[in-house]
Amino acid sequence: MSLGCQGRFEEAVSEGRRAVDLDPLDPSIANDLSLALGFQGKFEEARRELKRAMQLDPTFFFPQMQYGWLDLQEGKASAAVPELEKAVAMDAPLFTTAYLGYAYGAAGDKTKALATIEELKKKGVSGFVPPYNLAVVYLSLGEHARALDYLEQAQATDSQWMMYIGQDRIFDPLRSDPRFMALIKKAHFAK
Repeated sequence: MSLGCQGRFEEAVSEGRRAVDLDPLDPSIANDLSLALGFQGKFEEARRELKRAMQLDPTFFFPQMQYGWLDLQEGKASAAVPELEKAVAMDAPLFTTAYLGYAYGAAGDKTKALATIEELKKKGVSGFVPPYNLAVVYLSLGEHARALDYLEQAQATDSQWMMYIGQDRIFDPLRSDPRFMALIKKAHFAK
């Protein structure tokens, strides 16, 4: 992570804490703060914010999803699976299913990861699956070229999720690939 990114996350954490002070009953604010903390590697503090968000609104899928995401950031794919399964069961958007597929693949369950791709295709609006979602699952299967193909498609369609590729640790296996470095540069994450 570049120093510029680290500085942005420090600012985001500072602003997030201020927002929590101003509106301590909004679970979205605690959830967003936990994301910034997670990108800084402050996993336990991030989990405390998620716990608070879940207490404020137990029906909000995002904190549950982020518990699994934090496990993935720590390289604990097997631990992420039940957390992400719970989030998917909460009728979460398809990106949650994609991260569950990633967790399956990273935990060594290729069959479930491939089944997740089929589920994404079945649930996609008019058969369309956002390319970012497919990239995440294929990445876990070690299909880096295919994951990069989908990331390039996501970039071409201005996917909001591309803003995370510079920091999300699941993309670490791609960091030295020239195609990935070009995506980072296009997204203005390069130093």
